[in-house]
Amino acid sequence: MRSAVLIASAMSLALSVACNNARDQQEKADKAQAEANQKIAEATQQAGEKINEAQAEADKKTAEAQADFTKIREDYRHDVNTKLADLDKKIADLEAKAKTEPAAKRAALDAKLSEIRTRREAFVSEYRGIETASAVTWDDVKKRLDKSWNDLENMVQRA
Repeated sequence: MRSAVLIASAMSLALSVACNNARDQQEKADKAQAEANQKIAEATQQAGEKINEAQAEADKKTAEAQADFTKIREDYRHDVNTKLADLDKKIADLEAKAKTEPAAKRAALDAKLSEIRTRREAFVSEYRGIETASAVTWDDVKKRLDKSWNDLENMVQRA
């Protein structure tokens, strides 16, 4: 009987140690999972902060590029308006000259002036398109306008 009690006590002690060991293992697993969750949360927060910083930097660069493009377009617009004012003065001078020319020369000059006015209006119409030009299309728009301008200016000089 004693030996049965002793065996039962030993088994009870062994089971108790095993239970404590299993409980300890579960507590260690729970603690490891909590630490992993904490690290995941910190990493997620840091990633979010980096994403926000990168987005803010991209937004800043986009705004700077847009401001630069707007300045380029405004500078071009100012330049063209100045040139148009000068061209209008030259056209007015040609109109005044036409009035003093003999009939044959006046008719030829009037024909040239008519063509010049038509080309000027076409240029101005095309020029208004710079409002809708984007940075992507700007180079092509500017190239077309510059060519139209050169053609118009040459026509006035030859008149």
